[in-house]
Amino acid sequence: MADPRSLRIDVGPIELQPDGHGQWTLSSSRGGAEAASGISSGWSDWVALAHRVLQADAIWRDVEGRGDAWDQGFAAGRGGGEDPNPYRG
Repeated sequence: MADPRSLRIDVGPIELQPDGHGQWTLSSSRGGAEAASGISSGWSDWVALAHRVLQADAIWRDVEGRGDAWDQGFAAGRGGGEDPNPYRG
């Protein structure tokens, strides 16, 4: 089973374009074709979303770090020199 952490979530380059009415629309270009996502919101909403993404990333990294530490401690307690968990790396 492949380590799911090795798979990238990639939507390509994204841009926020102002519409002139205080709203910003998310657009992405993939393969040279411009495709609007249809999501428009105020700037403060986009900043709040970015903040939440960073918070979720920090939580994920903390949980993964604790899992790695547990695996290493468990393997050390068994006295084996093998890789504690081949799916972590």
